[in-house]
Formats: sequence, structure tokens, C-alpha cells
Amino acid sequence: MSSLKIKFLSPIAAMTLCINLYANEISYTIKSQSLKEAIEVISKKSKIPYIVNGKLLENKTSKAVKDIKGTKNALNQILENSGLEAEIEDGAIIIKEKKPENKSKNDLGKVDILANENDGSVETGYLVKELKQVGPWGAKSLQDTPYSMSVMSSDFISNILSSEIDQLYKMNPLIDTGVTMNYYGAPTVNIRGFTSRNVAFDGMSLSADLAGSLEEVERVEIMNGLTGFMYGSGNVGGLVNYVLKRPTYKRLTNLTVGNYGGDSYFAHLDVGNKIDEEGKFAFRINASFQDGKTIYENQNIEKGLISGALDWNISDNLILQLDASHRHYRVNRPRLAFQGMARLFKVPNADSFDTDKIYGPSWSYSETDTDKYGVNFTYNINENFTLRSRYLHKVDDLQYSGAYPTLSNDGTYGYYIYATAPREIISDAGYIYLDSKFDTGYIKHKLTLGVSGDFNKNKWYTNDTVTSWPSGLTYDESMSYPEVEAPSNGHKYTKEKSRNINIILGDDIVFDEQWSALIGINYTTIKSKTYLDTSASIDGPEVDNSYDKSEVTPTLSLIYKPFNNLTTYFSYMEGLEEGTIVGNYYSNVGEVLEPMISKQYEIGAKYTLNENLLLSTALFRIEKPNEFSDGASPQPKYVQDGEEVHQGLELTLTGKVTDNLTLMIGGTIMDLSVEDASSKELEGKKPTRQASKMASIYAEYSIPGLKDLILTGGAYYVGKKYANTDNSLYIPSTTTFDAGLRYKTKIDKYKTTFNLNVTNLMDKKYWASPENLGAPRTIMYSMKMEF
Repeated sequence: MSSLKIKFLSPIAAMTLCINLYANEISYTIKSQSLKEAIEVISKKSKIPYIVNGKLLENKTSKAVKDIKGTKNALNQILENSGLEAEIEDGAIIIKEKKPENKSKNDLGKVDILANENDGSVETGYLVKELKQVGPWGAKSLQDTPYSMSVMSSDFISNILSSEIDQLYKMNPLIDTGVTMNYYGAPTVNIRGFTSRNVAFDGMSLSADLAGSLEEVERVEIMNGLTGFMYGSGNVGGLVNYVLKRPTYKRLTNLTVGNYGGDSYFAHLDVGNKIDEEGKFAFRINASFQDGKTIYENQNIEKGLISGALDWNISDNLILQLDASHRHYRVNRPRLAFQGMARLFKVPNADSFDTDKIYGPSWSYSETDTDKYGVNFTYNINENFTLRSRYLHKVDDLQYSGAYPTLSNDGTYGYYIYATAPREIISDAGYIYLDSKFDTGYIKHKLTLGVSGDFNKNKWYTNDTVTSWPSGLTYDESMSYPEVEAPSNGHKYTKEKSRNINIILGDDIVFDEQWSALIGINYTTIKSKTYLDTSASIDGPEVDNSYDKSEVTPTLSLIYKPFNNLTTYFSYMEGLEEGTIVGNYYSNVGEVLEPMISKQYEIGAKYTLNENLLLSTALFRIEKPNEFSDGASPQPKYVQDGEEVHQGLELTLTGKVTDNLTLMIGGTIMDLSVEDASSKELEGKKPTRQASKMASIYAEYSIPGLKDLILTGGAYYVGKKYANTDNSLYIPSTTTFDAGLRYKTKIDKYKTTFNLNVTNLMDKKYWASPENLGAPRTIMYSMKMEF
């Protein structure tokens, strides 16, 4: 090289070196804004010019970054998920398209197998952008899904210290729960004015109403409204889908210990990693235990879980996933619902009760043991065809002895005593879908054809139940009421069988960058049988009640995106729902009511205000045949009459409002009424146990200068609910408050988080439903270490 060239290049090299050294020392804090503006901030602060094709930055926003050291690191952060990358070369920042990974066109890849690590994290304001399972549609973008949906992420579940799912329900501004977890072993949830206890696991709907443990759940996805096409029968108001934890491909070891209130202490271990260097195999194990007296007088909850998951990446195109778990749940002295409220002259004031007491004898209990096994495989046959399949087997063994308190107009107490022999609920669910991608001219299709099913079998003993109705007791007499003798069992037989089979055809159509549609039909079949005691039968089971109903239920969604950050949609859906099998509390016990067809119309919009802030709204109308208790004395009857019409407006805002402020805020207002009833006394009446107005706000605030200290709090409003069908009795509206704080630090070299949450901060006494008192103030705390 000539002397002249050396003299010319040396100053340039020196200048470039100085620029790089200076750039590595700069600390950046940048708010979420357009990607172009964020790049300009970095360019000006680093004093390094940038080069980019302006078209690459159109309609793209940057994520907020805080205290990021180094210009290259800051660029990597703001360009995350943009499809772009940055290099600092020859004294300039060069922005260019990211090169595609060198893998086969139909390679599943770890990114496709696992959710984005930051999706739903604290850093994103708990905003989840990608849904794991929307029935046969599979994984979809939350913004572009034409249904009202909300997601509660793993970070959110962990940070609010929720022992049970009902705490999560309370914090969702669009849903409500009035029955606690330890009542049935699963909470009820009210969505769009309808009550449901059915759930789904990884997109498979289960008729059995016993939930899982939050310790094994990665996220909770809640769909508001009819789900007939996606999940078959039932679930008129909506469905809760538990997405189970999957293996991690890097080391994870988290230990959390704490207290859920009273002397109820817990520990939870969550570990995962790849097993081999290549990541062909990976695992996840969760183990938890809770025991001790709760906030309620003389109540004890014992709960344990062990769950495991294994991934086997057989090839780039085929993955096999296995999971299994065992769960034990026992509550001594469960908090059971008051009975007979509809027959009172007026609803008692909640202030007249001690909400930390259990209004029932000490011998009552509920116990459940659950074993669950699952298998899943995904096979990318080629770039056009994908086969998806999932199967779940679940067995619940349960037994309980309860005394449901009854209230009387003369001020005396009574009980509806209900004790059972051991029962077994066997549930099987699964699906198999074939996705095919093809084009018809300029129109793109993803056609899905498949079958899903939900099978349920209940096994009882011939001497299954002991019931009685003592009344006229004083409070002291009710508390010391003698324990009932347990049923004598007898021999075991199949009491009930039900199945829901769905043959599904759906087309995910993209017309252009702005217009798309989801069109599908579901041929749904419901079969159900109940059997009599077969102890004297020679020829086999004797059928007591049965029905067999099939129906084609369509769905249509039209989606329009005027620009990238805004999605608007219209959706129509129908669903087949099985009629209620009337329970023991009613005079027509065992009667199977007629199956019902429900219809839903929905218009909605979702707007991404910035990368981590989503505004959603939906206007809906649901039409459903009406079922209700007639409130007759001394024992009511459960019947069908008229049509429930629920229409309303929902609005939510979720995510990071500023770098320091996270919000989950929203509400719903509904017009709930009964129409076309044969009894004109029901016309225009509101359904029982449902609030027509709900609103809530949950906030987290990171104190400036003390970024590791986060203040948390919430306010939750639920409107009045009617206690009887003629709407003469109701419980008033109520507002409760929560507060807490979270502190992040290190103990030795390990990240550690201390968490404190206080629910019902003002210790307000209120009715959560016409049968259930709200929970008193509860103080919970935990320490989480990441090893």
C-alpha cells in the first residue's frame, strides 16, 4: 500500500474507532414512537449519521427502551420485530432488511414452537400480541382476530399473586365471577351476562367443570361471546382457555415462596431447559404445594401439583409434545353459597355478616384429585400443508360433604345438606386439523378441515347421595349441627355420558392488504344419556334420560384494516347448546331440558396506539333461549321459557401508557332482557346473577429514580345483580380496591423479586352474587428467585 494511501486512511480509521468507542458509552432512554423518529434520536445523540431506504420505515413503530447502554444495543432494541437490522460501518448507521434464516421453507423452528419470550412480559405492559389457540384457526395475531379477546400472561399471573383463577377474573374489566374457587373446585365466570364453568386446555373444550392449577398455566386466553364454530356446543357468553406451560430451550430455574393470606403458605418450583446441545429434546417441570389456615375462620386449604412437559423435535418439520400432571385439592370447611335468597322479602345487608366467618359446620369439606395426560404433534408436510393434532385425557376423583346455609324471613337458619360418595369424572378431548394454503388468483386461502371432540363420563356409586333440609335453627345451633352420615357407596356404575363432536371446515381468506375474512361451518352433534341405578338390572344399564341433536352452525367474519395499526371487523356466529340436566336442588331433578340454538352479531375495532398499547372495543348482540329457576316454594323448578337478549358495548385499553405506567382498564355496559316469554311477567325482566355494568382499572407505576420499585393497585366496579326472576330482589353495586408493591433486586448473583398484594384494601363487606359474600381483606406476599 502506498504511503499516500496510508496517510489518507489512518485518520479515517482513527475517527471511526473514536466514534465506535463513544457510541458504546452512551446510555439511551427512548419513548415508543415512529421507527424513523427513534432512529433519528439515536443518530443525533451518537452524532453518527444514518442511511436507510425510507420505504422500509413506513407504518413502523419502535418499542420504548430505558437505560440501554451502547448505540448498537439501542438500535437492536428499537428494531426488534421490525424485520430490519442495523450495522455501524465506516462512520455511519446503516439500516437494512434482515436476511432470512437459512432453513427449509416448512421448518417449524424454535420461534414457531415457543411464544415470543417478551410477549405479555412486564416490559410490554402485559400486552400479548400473539394468541396461541383460537380454535381451528390456530395461532393468530390478537389485533387481527375478529373476536373480543383478552389474555392474562405468565408474568401477570405471577405478579398479582393469584392462588386461584377467580382473582384473575376479578381483574378483567369485561368479566365477573360470583362464586369462589373452593365452592365447586372451579369458579364460575360471567361473560356478556351468561354464566359458565366450562374451560378449555390448549384449545380443547371440556364439559367437565373442574379447573387446573395456575402454576402449570403459561397464560389464560379469554374469548368473549359465542364460540360455537371454534369449540362446539355451549359457552354462549364465552370461554376460558388455559394454555399450559411448554418446555424452554434455555435454562430456567425459578423458586417462589410466599403466603396467600392467613397461615396459608406456599412454594412453587418452575424449571426447564433443553436436554441436548442441539435442542432436539427440551423439558419443563412445575411443582407446587400450599397448606395452612386461610383468612376464613377454621378453614384450611391443602393443594399440591406436579406437572411435566417434554418436546421432541423429531425433524425440522415434525414436533411431538407430551405432558402430564397430578393435582390434589382439599378444602376443609368450604365457603358455600347461601340458598333460598329468591324467597326472602328483602336481601340482607352484607354489613350484618362477618365476612371472615364460614356460615356452616366445621365437618364440611371438598376434595379432588386430578390426573391429566396429553399429547400433541405438529407436522409441516410441505410449504402448503400442515397437520395439527392434540389429545387430552383427564380423570377427576372427587368427594364432598357440604351444608349450604339457607336464610329465612323470620331470621332463623337452615341448611341444604348434600354429601356424596366418591365420584369419578372421566374426560377425553382432542382435535385433528389439516391446514392447506393456496391461491385463487390474487386471493390467498388457508383452508382448515378437521374434527374435534369432547367426551365426558360420570361414574357414581348406587348409594351416592345423602340430603336433608333442616330449618328453624338459631345461629349457634346451625354452627354445631351434627355431621351427616356418609353414603354407604354400594357398587359403582356409569351415571352420565355425554359427547360433543364437531366436523369443521374453515377458510382464512386474504383478499389484499386491507380486506380479509374468516368463513366456516361446524356440523355439531351432542349426545347425552343419564342412567338409573343398575343394581337390580340383568340386561345392562337402564336409560333414564337421553337426547341426540345435530346442527350445522356457521360463522362469518369480515375484517378491514384501513391502515396497519387499526383493525375493524364484523362477525356472525351460531352455536348449539345442550339443555341443562337439572340438579338435585330442584323439584324436577334429572330432567334434561331441550337443546338450544344461540346467535351472536358483533362489530369491533382494535387499534395499536404504540407497540405496547392496544385499544379494543366491541358492540354485540346475543340471542339465546331462556332457562331459569321459577323460585317456587318449598322447592323450585328449573325450566325454559322465552329468549334472553343480551346486547352491549365493551371497551379495553391494555399495555404501556408511558415507560413508567402500565394500565389494564376498561368496562362493559349491557342491556339484558327476557323477550317472547309465555309468562308476560318475565317480559323485559333482567336475568338473575348478572351485572349489566362493569368497569375496572389495574395499574403499575415504576417510580422515577427507583426503577426497581413498582407500585400496583386497582379499582373494580360491579353493578347491581337481581336475585329473583321478577327482579323484586337485588344486591347493590359495589366497588373494591387493591394495592401492592413489587421490588426487584439481587441476592448474591440471583435476580430476586419481593411482592406484596392487598385485595379488598378497605375491607368492604358486600355481596359478590345473590348467594355469595365477597372476600374480606387479604394480605399476600412472596419472594421469587431466578437461579
